[in-house]
Amino acid sequence: MTVAEAARYLFVSRTHVLKLLAAGKLSEVLPGEPDGELNIDFFSVEAYRNTTEYAQRAYLDSQSEDDNPPGL
Repeated sequence: MTVAEAARYLFVSRTHVLKLLAAGKLSEVLPGEPDGELNIDFFSVEAYRNTTEYAQRAYLDSQSEDDNPPGL
């Protein structure tokens, strides 16, 4: 998976994907393409996506007022 493909898959910019690679949150598949294009491990991209989606859902669920309805 290229940087551009990973960016489209994660709905982020290519620059953000490069930052995730530098931070070690995504892993690169070695060796890269002959033209110098980075190859990113699909499973690391999928794991990152699942982790962020879980965190987003947990945050949104914590913001609900269903557990504590407003008083009268």
